[in-house]
Amino acid sequence: MMRQVFANVTGVIILISVIIAVSACIDLTELQGEPQIKVNASQAIEIVKQDPVAVEYMSENFSRPEWRGNKTALVQGFETNNSALQEDETYWKVEMMERNCACSGIKSLYVVESYVSPYTGEIANLTTGEVLESNYEKETCASTACH
Repeated sequence: MMRQVFANVTGVIILISVIIAVSACIDLTELQGEPQIKVNASQAIEIVKQDPVAVEYMSENFSRPEWRGNKTALVQGFETNNSALQEDETYWKVEMMERNCACSGIKSLYVVESYVSPYTGEIANLTTGEVLESNYEKETCASTACH
């Protein structure tokens, strides 16, 4: 009886060891297949701020830091001109925007929008423009406490 209990306990210990070893191998394989993020959100913003196109646009249109907002998010792929580019890649979507006045109501925003690789820091796409707050995002000044 004692030998059978010992054999069962030994079998359970071996089974648990095998399960742990297999799950460790699976986790290691997953980590090796996924590149590590080397560029954080703050660095992505700084990369965009140093891009010559963004520098020129911001120097012409961004003049009031207190009216400015930045937003970053990790996204899977992106679209430009209604066609998907690198849809299986991960990017930092960097949005820098500034209102063109402090008046009440929905007004225009000057916007710099860019996609930055979190692995290399390369800019994959950068656009600039002016849009109405209501057409852009709900997180802008028009929907928050500044009005």
